[in-house]
Amino acid sequence: MHVLRFTQKMMQFLPNNTINRRFSEALLLLVAGVLIWTPLSAQSTLLQRQLAGSAFLDNASYDMLLRLSDEAGGRWIGSAQNEQGLEILQEELRKHGLKPRLERFSVPGWIRGNDEVRMIAPSSRVFRAVALGYVQKTPAFEADLVWANRGYSEDFDTVDVQGKVVLVTQEKLGGHPAILRAEVIQHARDAGARAVLFINDKKGRMLMCGMSNFGGHPAPVPAFSLTWEEGKRLQRLLQREVPVRMRITTESYCTEVESANVVCTLPGKSAETIVVGAHYDSWDIGQGSIDNGLGTAILFDVARLLQNIAPDNPRTIELVWFNGEEMGLWGSRKYVEMHANDDIVAMVNMDMTGSPRGFSAMGNDHVLPLLNELASSLRGFDMSRGVINRAWTNSDHQPFMLAGIPTITPLGHLDKHMVETYHDFGDTFDLVNRKYLSEAAAVVSILTVELANRTTIPLVRRSPAETMEFLRGQNLEDRLKKQGEWEFEE
Repeated sequence: MHVLRFTQKMMQFLPNNTINRRFSEALLLLVAGVLIWTPLSAQSTLLQRQLAGSAFLDNASYDMLLRLSDEAGGRWIGSAQNEQGLEILQEELRKHGLKPRLERFSVPGWIRGNDEVRMIAPSSRVFRAVALGYVQKTPAFEADLVWANRGYSEDFDTVDVQGKVVLVTQEKLGGHPAILRAEVIQHARDAGARAVLFINDKKGRMLMCGMSNFGGHPAPVPAFSLTWEEGKRLQRLLQREVPVRMRITTESYCTEVESANVVCTLPGKSAETIVVGAHYDSWDIGQGSIDNGLGTAILFDVARLLQNIAPDNPRTIELVWFNGEEMGLWGSRKYVEMHANDDIVAMVNMDMTGSPRGFSAMGNDHVLPLLNELASSLRGFDMSRGVINRAWTNSDHQPFMLAGIPTITPLGHLDKHMVETYHDFGDTFDLVNRKYLSEAAAVVSILTVELANRTTIPLVRRSPAETMEFLRGQNLEDRLKKQGEWEFEE
C-alpha cells in the first residue's frame, strides 16, 4: 500500500480527543515522512554500523588464523598440512552456523623433496635455496657456474652456458621490460644450460618461492631461488673471474594431486551471485599467515558477519576459499569451470589484504559510483587511496576476469615488516595485526552487502570479444601471452 494512502486510512482510527488526535496525527505524519524520504543509503548506514561494530567487538578471525597457522602451518596444495587446515576452517565455520562444503578437483601438483645447491669450488658451501615449483627430479650433477645478468635473451648471446649452471639477478634494471622467471628458464634451456639460480632482490637472507611456469608442466631445467647475500657472493666471485663449480641435487617431483575449495552459500532472492573469495593455500616453507592467511581469516569473519547480520539479500552471496593459488590459480580456475553456467555477476578478491585504504574497480566503470560512495561514507576508516580503476593479473580474480565477470579488489595497507618476508620462511603468525583484520572484515562485508542489494547496478558479463578488448585496454595482453594464459582467438 502506498505510504500516503496508508496514512489516510490510519487517520480514521485516531482518537476523537482533540489533543490526543493532533499529537497522533503529527506522529503518524512524521513516520510517513520518514518512510517516504529515507533513502537506501540511510538504511545502508545502519547496517554498516552493525557490521563494523561486530567486526571489532566480536572479531573471530584472529583466533581462527592462530589455529590455522600454528596447528596446520604452511598449506601447500596436496600436502597433509593443507588437508588439516581445511578441516580446521570447516570446523570453525560450523561453529558460527555456516554450512561449508568441499568442491574437490585434481590438478598437476608438485611435491618438494630434499633439494640441494652446493658450491664445491673454490670452497665447499651448501647454500640456502629453494626449488621453484614444478622443478622435476633430476640426477645430481656438477657443473661450472656462469653469470647471465638478468636473463634476457640477449644476455645469453654473449656467454657460453652450454652444460653449465646459470646465475641471474632478479633486481629490476632501468630501461628494461619486466621478465618472468619462466622466460629466463626457457632462455637458459634453449641456450643449453643445465640449471638456473635466481638471486633474490631482497636483503635479509630471504628466499623467494615461486613457480617455474604457469601451466603445470615440469620445468625444462632445475631452477632455484638463492638469498641476496649468498647470490651476491657467487656474483662477486664470477666478476673476479674466480672459477666456481656447483653441485645440484633435485629430488622434488611433479605428480597429480587432489584438493578442494571450501564454499559457503547464502541464498538470495535471485540466482544472480556475488562471489567473495580468497586463496586459502600458502607456500610450504613458512606458515602462510600473511599470504594468504590474512585473506582467509578476513573472509572467515565476513562469512560470520553476513550469516549473523545480513543473511537475506536480493542477490545470492557465495564465499569461496580457493586452493592452489600459489601453484597457478588452480582453485579459482576450477571454480570458474565448475560454475560456468551460474549467474555470477561480480567477484571480490582478497589477497594479502591489510587495513583498507580504498578500492580498485579493476577497469569496471559501472561500479565506480558505488565504490566512490562507499569510500566517502566510510568515514571511520582511512580510505586515503580512494578508488582506482586499473586491472591486474596473477591472483584469484584472474579466471573470473578472463570469463568476462566484473571483479573488485579492496586496496589494503600492510606494514613493511609484514610484506618483506613474502614467500619466505618468515611469513609467520607473529606478523598478524588483529586491528587490520577487523577493519578489513568490516569494509569487505559492507561492500558485499551493497553489491548484493544494489540490483540497479548493471553487473553484466562481457562476451569473449568484449573481454579481449577489455584486457587489451588494460594492457594485460602481453603479460597473459607470456604466461600462456591468453585464451582468445584473434
